[in-house]
Amino acid sequence: MVRLAFAVVALSVLAMVGPAAAQAPGSPGDSPPPGRTHASSYAPLPGDLPVTVRPWDNSAANLRLKANFTDAMSKRGVRLTETGTPLLLNFETEVESLTTPDSGPTLGQVQGRNHDTRVRMNFWSTTQDSVLTGRQGSQVANLGSVRYVLRATLDDQRSGQRLWQGEASYTAAPSDETTTFALMVPVLVDNLGQTVRPRAFRID
Repeated sequence: MVRLAFAVVALSVLAMVGPAAAQAPGSPGDSPPPGRTHASSYAPLPGDLPVTVRPWDNSAANLRLKANFTDAMSKRGVRLTETGTPLLLNFETEVESLTTPDSGPTLGQVQGRNHDTRVRMNFWSTTQDSVLTGRQGSQVANLGSVRYVLRATLDDQRSGQRLWQGEASYTAAPSDETTTFALMVPVLVDNLGQTVRPRAFRID
C-alpha cells in the first residue's frame, strides 16, 4: 500500500513538472541570445573634439575592422580624424575557445602596455604563436564553438583619463570570425559614452 501511494504521488509530481520543463528558457525552442554586451562611462565625452580610432594590433583583419568602427561612429554623428586630437578610441579583439583542446606545453606569456602601446607575446608554445616556435596557424583552426570578444576604450590623452570602455562578446562558429566581429561593432558603438548594464543581443 505504501509503495502504491508513493507511485501515485510521484506520477502527480511528474504531471505538474512536465509542462513547466517543456517551457524552460534553456529549451531548444527558447535558447538565449548568444551575444552579451556592457559598457561603463566615467566622464562626459567632449562634444567639440573629434576622435581617432586605433586598433591595438595593426593586423590586416583589425585594420578592416577599423573601417567598420569609423563607419558606425560616423552614422552616430561622431566626428573623426586620423591626427590632431586628444581623444583616442582603442579596440582589440580576442577569440576564446569554448572547448578544452589538448594543449601543448608553454613557457608562459609576457605583456607590457603604456597609454598608447600594448605588446603581448608567448615565449614558447606548441599551440599558439610564440617567439621560439613561430606561427602555429589560425587562432581558431580546428576548434569547436568559440566566443568572439570585442573591447574598446576611449581615453583623453591630455589628462590620461579614461572616459569610457565597453565590451561585446558573441558565441559562434570558428569560420564566422570576420563577419561576426564586423556585425558586433555597431552593437558596441551604440553604447559609446553610456553606462550599459550587461544585456543579451543577437545578430543576423
